[in-house]
Amino acid sequence: MSPSSPDQVVVNSDFKRYLAQYPDEKPDDVFERYAVTQVIKPKELTEEELSAGIVDGGRDGGIDTFFVFLNGAPLRPDDPRLVSGSDEQRHVTSHPQLDVFLVQAKNTEKWEEATWEHLLASLPDLLDLGADDAQLERSYRPEVVEQTGILRKAILALGEKFPKMTFRATYVTRAPEANLTSSIESRAQKVRQLIESSVTSDAVVTVDHIGIKGLYALAVTDHGKSHKLVFRNLLRESSSYVGIATIRDYLSFIRNEGGGIREEFFESNVRDYEGDNIVNEAIGDTLAHHDDLEFWWLNNGVTILGDEVGSPQQIMTIKRPLIVNGLQTSHVLYRAVQEGWLADERLDNGIVVRVIESTDEETRDRVIAGTNRQTRVSGPALYATQQRQRDIERFLLVHSWYYERRKNRYKNQEKPVKRRVTMNLLAQAMITLVLGQPDTARARPSTLLSRKDGYDSIFPPKLDLNAYLVAIEILKGVDEFLATDAAKEVLDEKTNARFYVVAGYAIRDLGLRNSSDLRFDVNFRRLSSRPLKESALMDSLEVLAMIAHAYQQEHPGISRDTMFKSNDFRDRYFESLTQR
Repeated sequence: MSPSSPDQVVVNSDFKRYLAQYPDEKPDDVFERYAVTQVIKPKELTEEELSAGIVDGGRDGGIDTFFVFLNGAPLRPDDPRLVSGSDEQRHVTSHPQLDVFLVQAKNTEKWEEATWEHLLASLPDLLDLGADDAQLERSYRPEVVEQTGILRKAILALGEKFPKMTFRATYVTRAPEANLTSSIESRAQKVRQLIESSVTSDAVVTVDHIGIKGLYALAVTDHGKSHKLVFRNLLRESSSYVGIATIRDYLSFIRNEGGGIREEFFESNVRDYEGDNIVNEAIGDTLAHHDDLEFWWLNNGVTILGDEVGSPQQIMTIKRPLIVNGLQTSHVLYRAVQEGWLADERLDNGIVVRVIESTDEETRDRVIAGTNRQTRVSGPALYATQQRQRDIERFLLVHSWYYERRKNRYKNQEKPVKRRVTMNLLAQAMITLVLGQPDTARARPSTLLSRKDGYDSIFPPKLDLNAYLVAIEILKGVDEFLATDAAKEVLDEKTNARFYVVAGYAIRDLGLRNSSDLRFDVNFRRLSSRPLKESALMDSLEVLAMIAHAYQQEHPGISRDTMFKSNDFRDRYFESLTQR
């Protein structure tokens, strides 16, 4: 293909723009991120979620990235819904949607048979539901074992729910699709057959190649475009609308071209879909039977925020619509159609839809908080509307840190990747430094953050805002350190090491003889964070590597993942640090 071909020019330009967000990283590594963001469209991940799925490195089994989504949301290894018998698992609706993405991305202009060959060798191990993590880690890096373990756990824990599974394995390069050989295609089909034999029998498995033509098609696809909603009746006020849309038209609005639900519409909703609870069962019962009562008489409806809204008549155009209230209703409507129990007569019933046009963050916060105040809601999305979180955002912004208390806010503004901070990441830093629990930060941050008492312990009302700045500077500094060749020679496990090194750095820099004296709320002023001390970083990492090796020698059956999430291992690490 000529370098001047239109497809090549567009893709190269788009990748160059994406690459500019990662000025200090190798283009080949950034291409992996670029490829994944294109393949999983319209799903959008935060930088932390994206990094968690990138498992490329030595002993990766031929897997560059691996993601599992449950009902449109990315699953973490310690998601309580993956624990059989847990309350969260019991509340998962029947036939949940389980989507798996395995992406191999090569920043080259040629296709290689070895790409599929590596998967043919590794997938029988990594998709084995009876596999032992500690045994797998003898052949594969811990990040691969942990991330693929999400799927193994999901199949076992959600089996009784009979999930609808899709598994997509994709090989992405900048090569022309016309250059694919029959040999490469043949190996790809063998991978497909292997996956089909390893997952549920009704899973939809696809194995595909995306070259320059496919990348062009994905790059020019904008899922943030405007969407149209038809109203039966509509009342207009200044920058706001309320009206009745038919269920038929509302379903057309929330479903994509392939018939799936537009999960991107629900990014700012403060609730997860709660499955078969009593309220949703009542909604479902109404939809399944026809009577003289209109649906909107019995339902509170939905609230939508839009960046721009136009409606000269009854057809409304909404730019970047976000459904901030009405997730349960929307998902029950979608399920009713998908599973065939929506009474035909109900399609012409109405649903109340409120649409508010605003890009002002404070206004949007108040709308989200106000429309979700009626029922008990937990989780970071609702905390994001609080004054404390707005204060943290404004303070960090003064120091050129972009605090994304709402998902991907600064990503959409294309702010530098390394200066963006999610609420979850800041919470992990505070769990590590304020609570002294790197194991919890590594394993269960969302569980602690979702509880009111947990949230208050992480974000104390009277804590000096400078403490959050120091925490972020230390964490980001540790991330940069762990990416160096010198650090990788000691311990090449960023996911497992980062929060331990954050805590270890603070202990070593403060010269503590007892880890309980960390007291970050007071001692943050004494910590060196601009720049970090190289000696304290290396010392804390070397101790971590030494303790990890010794601990696994004593506990040969334990996986690296389990070890780093253990408070016993944490205590051993802290003890060794303070005695040096």
